[in-house]
Amino acid sequence: MATNKRRALIVDDDPNMQDLVTSILEEGNFECQVADTATEAYRIVGEGQFDLLVIDRKLPDTDGTRLLQQMRGVGVTAPAIVITAYPSVDTAADALRWGAYDYLVKPFDARELLAKAQAAISEQSLVDENVYLWGALEQKYGWQHVLSRNSKVQRTYVMAAKAARSDAPVLIQGETGTGKEYLARAIHYLSERAEQPMVTLNCGGFPDELLENELFGHEKGAFTSANTAKAGLCEIADGGTLFLDEITHMSAAMQVKLLRFVEDHSFMRLGGTKPVAVDVRIIAASNQPIDGMVASSQFREDLYYRLNVIPLTLPPLRERPEDIEVFTEHFIKQFSGGADKRISQEAWEKLYSHNWPGNLRELRNTVQRAVVLSVGDTIRPEHLLIDTELVGPANRSNGSTKQQTS
Repeated sequence: MATNKRRALIVDDDPNMQDLVTSILEEGNFECQVADTATEAYRIVGEGQFDLLVIDRKLPDTDGTRLLQQMRGVGVTAPAIVITAYPSVDTAADALRWGAYDYLVKPFDARELLAKAQAAISEQSLVDENVYLWGALEQKYGWQHVLSRNSKVQRTYVMAAKAARSDAPVLIQGETGTGKEYLARAIHYLSERAEQPMVTLNCGGFPDELLENELFGHEKGAFTSANTAKAGLCEIADGGTLFLDEITHMSAAMQVKLLRFVEDHSFMRLGGTKPVAVDVRIIAASNQPIDGMVASSQFREDLYYRLNVIPLTLPPLRERPEDIEVFTEHFIKQFSGGADKRISQEAWEKLYSHNWPGNLRELRNTVQRAVVLSVGDTIRPEHLLIDTELVGPANRSNGSTKQQTS
């Protein structure tokens, strides 16, 4: 008879803890196997697939997070929960850094372990779906997608991939540097418009007159220096995608003109007498919470609802510390030119202690600078040039805003 049980590997040298974790997971429909040492666990994962890893931090032959690091190095992708008797910020950072879904502190409640196990399985399903949905990007366009480990970002990725199949307007919200344009470009590449242009306009960079001209273009003689007609970005993007960044910087007058374009996909060039119709998919983005601006009458409610058909949100890096290691490694490969660079333990600690007010953009710049400044094969704290004393420490617990204490 077929079974839908999940397979879990429990790595712990304490027989009582083995029995406890096994009984809890079996209640949650897991089939459990036990390993007493890291060496035994490493051998077992090489012989079969597991859906969940539960690893004690203190093992007879090595540290549990070191074992997890080794497993990740040979392609073991099963979500992991690290168990420790010594709670501290460093424990959380180490567990997340080496790819753990979360960690538990002894003694723990059975319901807490089971809840984390089920959540880890659900998140892994999102990861698997993303691998499938986004794999086409690199294969077809050579555009590498960096796979976040954060469950909120995973859900955003899945929704974005599904949104790409339609022409519905998308509104991406998130702080500066969280990757809004990156996500917009991914949606474009995943859509049927991928072979057509994607045109980007930062709405905060122009006064009204210039912004209207950039969007809609002008006819010859529309103003003093208009010696020839000029197509606007809406025309240039015809058949493709128009990405409007920092949409909240538009004046009330420009919001009215954009609303008309969003409604019927036609516009008048400056100085023109005939409407121009285009086929454009619109993606807008903002680093401000637009609903609050609507409530205070700073942004048109009707335009907001027209743009916000598919809402996507990217959390700041301080709320997704598990992504620091993922993107740091990606940026090192990007900027090292194939050189084999590693990061010292002390440098990792500094990266995890920083609050990243500039989010992924700041991390990218920090890594690029460190790669340039590091002469040898190791990036050390002094190469990062970030002062962790100027800002608060980053969140290190999965999805929590509570600071862990030792």
